[in-house]
Amino acid sequence: MISDLLKDLNVDCNFTNDIKESKYVEGSKNDSNTSTNTTSKIKPSETYYPTFIKCIISEFDPIYGSLSDEEKKLYFSKKIMEICSEIDEKDKYFKNYKFHKSLKSHSVQQGLQLHDKRINHISSIYYLNEYYKRHFVIVYENIAYPTCIKNYPKIYLNTDNHKVKVLNSCDFPEMNLRNIFEKSKIVDDVKRDIKGIYNLHLEAISKYKLDDLKKIAEECNISLKDNKGKNKNKSVLYDSINLYKLNQ
Repeated sequence: MISDLLKDLNVDCNFTNDIKESKYVEGSKNDSNTSTNTTSKIKPSETYYPTFIKCIISEFDPIYGSLSDEEKKLYFSKKIMEICSEIDEKDKYFKNYKFHKSLKSHSVQQGLQLHDKRINHISSIYYLNEYYKRHFVIVYENIAYPTCIKNYPKIYLNTDNHKVKVLNSCDFPEMNLRNIFEKSKIVDDVKRDIKGIYNLHLEAISKYKLDDLKKIAEECNISLKDNKGKNKNKSVLYDSINLYKLNQ
């Protein structure tokens, strides 16, 4: 869908490692110097939705739940148009999210507008993570697929390709998001790993020596040792710094 996608970031960069330390336990931390990554305490919905967009907006928009069934349909369409307009007109609804240039605003808008076609674009979930400041984790066949590297409260959304609902359970093994596109009908319209959808603070890892990264880490009050007391290697320090800066 997007013709000018860039290749993934430097292959040495692998800061999804920080995410995998989470065992889906409320209040767990990725690093002693990063924000707490919690599971959001919301009451799970018994409602099934045709798409992730419909599920997320219906559950998290403060007005939608108070409307009658007749009003909801009209309101939802207006809400989609409102979001699409804000993306073009207000920096805080797209530019300030600091997405990498491969995640284009028109692709997000297109994905949102196709919600009534029952098509799920991954760009829509990436965007709504920022819009609602939540990490919407996809659960498919009892496997969890993280969609965000930021320390937002986690919301687990189960899908079986035909319906989506909010879960109250978070006890699922985790797998890289890329694996879900071969198994499900979710459209990968960005084609980048989740570590590559944001602009990163640091340049390519090859431009730094280990001592350079140690100095930057100390300036950020990031520990030079891991949870086992061992010195972090260059790749881990690089990832930790980028993750810290991204969450500031």
